[in-house]
Amino acid sequence: MKGHQSELKHRKEILTRYMKPKKTSDIDIFKNIVSQHQDRLFRFAYIRIGIREVAEDIVQDVFMRFYRAMIEGKEIKNHGSYLLRSISNSCTDWQRKKKETMISIEETEDIPEESEEDISEEFRRISRLLDGLPDNQAEAVRLRCYDNLPFKDIADLQGISEATAKSRYRHAIGHIKEKLNLNQKRKK
Repeated sequence: MKGHQSELKHRKEILTRYMKPKKTSDIDIFKNIVSQHQDRLFRFAYIRIGIREVAEDIVQDVFMRFYRAMIEGKEIKNHGSYLLRSISNSCTDWQRKKKETMISIEETEDIPEESEEDISEEFRRISRLLDGLPDNQAEAVRLRCYDNLPFKDIADLQGISEATAKSRYRHAIGHIKEKLNLNQKRKK
């Protein structure tokens, strides 16, 4: 994880070196926002994508777009929600573009473990459970369980009512429980 943090620090330095702020305080505000959100956003992107380098690129691109919007004076009321929604949209775009080249979760078991085996194993377990769920239900679970977002924020991010966000989550958990029960019955 230390290597990941130094890589993110390096990327943040690149952002601050090559993008000229309008005011000195812009860069300080931006640095604070990056420090506050980067780990959570990376985790979220990595869980969605499963490829570290792609997740890092997505987070960097979103931060760059956010910074440009900030120095251009665009009013962003809730930085965390804006960034999370941007990451979610970027991950969805990447998945749509790469859908035909993605490999199944069963095929990933033959890939040798990297130094981040804990994260990789967690990703595989979660992917297995979320596999086959409708995208909107899987997204509700990710937002609730990984980012600990309240249903109101999930609803805002997905552009739905809070009741619908709760319903999607409840249905997803029901499907996951069914999968777990089937797996346990097969093992017996």
